[in-house]
Parts: sequence; C-alpha cells; structure tokens
Amino acid sequence: TKPTSGSYTSVGTSTGVTVTVDSTNVVKYEIMFTGVSNDGGADWGIRLGDSGGIESTGYVVDAEYTGSNVGQSRRTDAFRWTGLASASQIVDGKFTLSRIHNNKWYGVADATRTDGGSTLYHMAGSKELSGALTQINIISSQNADASFDGGHFKIITYTGTV
Repeated sequence: TKPTSGSYTSVGTSTGVTVTVDSTNVVKYEIMFTGVSNDGGADWGIRLGDSGGIESTGYVVDAEYTGSNVGQSRRTDAFRWTGLASASQIVDGKFTLSRIHNNKWYGVADATRTDGGSTLYHMAGSKELSGALTQINIISSQNADASFDGGHFKIITYTGTV
C-alpha cells in the first residue's frame, strides 16, 4: 500500500470537523492526533459518513481506559472514547480505520494523556455504511453539548486493493 499524508489541521473550538474523503481503492486511514481536548462534559470521537450524510447509529464499539483508574463503555453512536470527558484531559494518539470488505470498516485507537496521569485509552469496533465512505467527522461529543478547546490531527491514507 502507498501512504499519502494529509495536512496537520486544528480541530478548532467547534463541535466537530468533517473531512471529505475518496475511499476508492483505500484500504486504511490513520488519524494521528495531538493535544486534543474538549471543554468537558462528554467524550469526543469519530463518526463516518457516506453520500447520505454522517451516521450516528449502527456502530459496535467497545471503549475502555486502564491504568490508575478503569472503565468500559459500549458505543453505538460513534467510535467514541470513554473517560475523556474532562476539559483537563489532553491526549495524543492514533485511530486506525481499516476496510474489512466493501463498505464495512474496522477501527482501533489508542491514546495517552499528555497532561499527566498514568491512564491509557483504547477503543475498537466496526461500522458498516450503506455506501462508500465519503466523510470522516471528528466530533467533540455525541450530541454537540461540548466543543473542542484545542488540538490537531492529520489523516494518512493508504491505497491498494481490498
């Protein structure tokens, strides 16, 4: 596979950032992020979309955190973290989205806090779209009740045959 790196982009101070993608011949996306946090009250995450728009249901994702504290959540609304709902939590990490077959995608992510602490954050799961993946939406919360207050990301695209 041949990687192509996107631009280093700010998440800004909004409730989300949507990136348009062309998933033709894409086998994997990696979303690298650094310094990401929101203003508190909700866990941020990633949603996928096709020509019908961004989808907020049908995800089968398990999210957890381990270390000095432990917690788990089943997510059906997004690839969404658990335990990152505090404004003081600033994280770096990677989200890898791999094509299983046709329009079904498998995502796995790891994050570490750069503001201190000894907690690791993980999530993994799948989402099947009804059409080709055309949008990746980085969301500050499940229902727009929080906003990002900092951080950057870039998307690396890997093409090949599925």
